[in-house]
Amino acid sequence: MSGLEIFYTILSAIAGLGVFIFGMKLMGDSLESVSGNRIKGMFSKIDNNPFLGIGIGLGTTAVIQSSSAVTVMLVGFVNAGLMTLTQATSVIYGTNIGTTVTAQLVAWGYGGIASLDLTAIFAACAGVGAFMILFTQKHDVVKKIGAIICGLGMIFVGLSVMGDSMGKFGESPAIVSAFSKVNNPALLLLLGIVFTAIIQSSSAMSGLVITMSAAGIISFPQAMYIIIGSNIGTCITALLCAIGTGTNAKRTAMVHLLFNVIGVIIFMLTDLFAHYDRLLMRWFSTPQVQIAMLHTLFNVATVIILLPFTKLLVKFTVLIVPERAKPNIGEFRLKYLSDQILTAPPIAVANLKLEILNMFEIAKNNLDTALAAAVNADAGGIAAIERNEKLLNYLNREITKFLVKLSGTDISAQDANMVATAYHTVSDIERIGDYAENIAEYGAKLKEDNMKFSEESVKEIAELNATLDKMYELTRRIYKEDDPGLIPELYEYEQTTDNLKALMGEKHIERLSQGTCNAETGALYLSLASDCERIADHFTNIANATKSYATVKPQPQEQKK
Repeated sequence: MSGLEIFYTILSAIAGLGVFIFGMKLMGDSLESVSGNRIKGMFSKIDNNPFLGIGIGLGTTAVIQSSSAVTVMLVGFVNAGLMTLTQATSVIYGTNIGTTVTAQLVAWGYGGIASLDLTAIFAACAGVGAFMILFTQKHDVVKKIGAIICGLGMIFVGLSVMGDSMGKFGESPAIVSAFSKVNNPALLLLLGIVFTAIIQSSSAMSGLVITMSAAGIISFPQAMYIIIGSNIGTCITALLCAIGTGTNAKRTAMVHLLFNVIGVIIFMLTDLFAHYDRLLMRWFSTPQVQIAMLHTLFNVATVIILLPFTKLLVKFTVLIVPERAKPNIGEFRLKYLSDQILTAPPIAVANLKLEILNMFEIAKNNLDTALAAAVNADAGGIAAIERNEKLLNYLNREITKFLVKLSGTDISAQDANMVATAYHTVSDIERIGDYAENIAEYGAKLKEDNMKFSEESVKEIAELNATLDKMYELTRRIYKEDDPGLIPELYEYEQTTDNLKALMGEKHIERLSQGTCNAETGALYLSLASDCERIADHFTNIANATKSYATVKPQPQEQKK
C-alpha cells in the first residue's frame, strides 16, 4: 500500500469507528428514553439483596448499552445518599456483565451465518429507522423506536466500514507483520486500557478489535489481552465524574475500578497455566465470537469470584478512600441532584421529584415552626426559619438551573411535561416559605410588644393549621404518586380554608366590638389568616401540576357487604 492509500484507509477506519460509537449512543439513549419508567422502577427496588442488585445492573446496562453510564448514575445515587456503597457494588457487578451484550450482538451479527449476510441486513435498519424518524414526527414512541432501529443499523454500518478498512490493511504483509510483532501481554493490556480510556467505551473497543481480528491483522491471543485491558480503561468515565463529589461517590467509582483490576490480575495469573486463548479457540470457531465470549466469561467469572467477598471489597475501598474533613459543612447543597445524573435523564427526572418533595417538606416545617411562634408569641424559632428560608431560596435557584440542563436532554414527552411544570412547582414551594417567614415575623412582633392572641383566636388558628396539615399530606401524595384523581378531595380542603378565613374575619369583628381584642393584634391575626389561605392555594397549584403529565388512577372499589 502506498502512503496515500494508508492515509485514506485510516480515515475510513476512523469514520467507521465514529459511526459505530454514534450508533451505540443513539440506540442506547433511545432505549433509555423508551424504557425510562422501567429503569426508574428497577432502581427503586434496590435493596441489600446482592443478586437483585446484579440483575438490576445487568438489565439497566443491557438497555443503556454502557456500563460507564450506569456507573455514573450510581455515583450520583450514592452521592445523594439514595444508595449505600454495598448496594452500588452489587449493581456494578451486574453492569460489567451487561456491557458485554453489545459485543455479543456484534459478534453473532458481524459476518453473518452461512450464506446469510446479517451485517447487510442489520445495516439496512439504519435506513428503516431513519424513515421512521422522518415520517413520524408527531408520534413520540414510534420516533424513539425508529431511533433504536436506526442506531442498531448504524452500529453495523460502522462495523462494515471498519471491516473494509481493516480488510485492506490485512492485505498488506508489511502491516500484518508489524502488528504481529506486538505480542507482549503487558503491552497489549496497556494498549487496551489507554485506547478504551480515550474513546470511553469498552463496547466500541470490542467492535474495533473484532474487525481487526476478522481481517487477520491481529491474532486472537493479541485481541484477548487488548479486550481484557479495555475492562480497566472503561472505568475512566466514572472516575472523572466522581471528581468534586462526596467520599462515598468516589468510593463507588473506585469499586468499579477495583472490580476490573482484580479481575485482570486473576485472569493474567491463571492464564499462565490455563491458556485461555487455546480454550476459547477450541470452543468457538470464529474470531468475533471468541472475542465476545471472552468479554462475557471474564466478567461473569470475576463476579462469581468477588461476590462472596463483597463486604471485604467495600471495606478495602473505604480504607483506600478515607473520609475527609468537610470544610464547607455549613454550605447548602442539593440532596438528590447532580450533573452526573444527567447522563440518565429518566433517573434524573425521578430524582428531580425527590428533590422537590424534599424542598416541600422544608417549607412545611418552616410553616409549622412559624405558626407555633405566632400562637405562642415567641421569636425562638426565627433563626431556624431564616436559615431554612435561605435554603429554600438556594433550592429554588439550583433546581431551576438543573431544570434548564435537564430540558436539553432527550426525555420522553411525559417527562418533558413534568419538567415544564416543575419550574412553577418550585416557585410555589418557595412562596410557601415566604408566607411562613411572614407568619414568624408576626410571632416576633407579638413578643416584642408583649401581646398575645386570645384563646378563641388560638383555637381558630389551630383548626386552620389542622386543615393545612391535611392539605399538605394529600398534596404530597398526589405529587409523589402522580395521582391527579385525588385533587377533588384537595379542593374540598381548600374550600374549608377559604371558609375558615372568612369565619376568622367575622369572629375578629365580634371580638373587636366586645373589646376582647385590640386592633393591632387583630391586624396580625387577619394577616396570618390571609397568608394561610394563600398557602392553601399554593398547595393546590402543586397538585394541579400533575394534570399535565399524569393520568387519573382507578380508585379501588369498596367491597360489597
